[in-house]
Amino acid sequence: MIKRIGVIRVLSGKDQAFLDMHQNIMDGIAINKQWQTRSIWDQPEGIHDPETFQLALPKIVQLGQEWQHELDLLVVSCAADPGVTELKATLSIPVYGAGESCCWAAREVGDCIGILGIEPEEPDVFKRELADCTTIYRRPHNVHCTHDIMTADGQQAIIDAALECQALGAKVIALACTGMATVDIASVLAPHLALPVINPVIALAERIARV
Repeated sequence: MIKRIGVIRVLSGKDQAFLDMHQNIMDGIAINKQWQTRSIWDQPEGIHDPETFQLALPKIVQLGQEWQHELDLLVVSCAADPGVTELKATLSIPVYGAGESCCWAAREVGDCIGILGIEPEEPDVFKRELADCTTIYRRPHNVHCTHDIMTADGQQAIIDAALECQALGAKVIALACTGMATVDIASVLAPHLALPVINPVIALAERIARV
């Protein structure tokens, strides 16, 4: 039985209440679990480009390997799924990624998928898992890291990017950044958009609830 779940956050921080925000979202969906969140170190802007991805990768793998014996399931709460492939190959427990979970949830809604993220291109996991779908990727204007998502200008840029995806024929919007879950961008988009929005953290939680 999956009971003890570890959540890896890729945005470094000492504020445990902030770090626990993703596990708190998931706890409301995948109930009766024991949650614990840890973040990697020296990553104050999280992952937002190939350089920060590569910088984070060994830290995530190290943390997962050191932590696995206290857990029944490990989740990487980053939509780029850094380290997920490596951890699946080496750990003795299941490993879930927010990115793959988001992709699978989006595929259930439609095969023309608008993707919003903070990297120059959609994360590799989205390219791989949605290879047989039509995808429209947009990085909102001047949104380059998680901190930008929290500003009024950043959120307006996200709305504009989602509307552009909708105009180009997207049937669903997939959020390729878990930072967008932290500030509940799906609710920000709802008054402006006629499409369902896939929150990667909620997609992850719904997957956990089924095991």
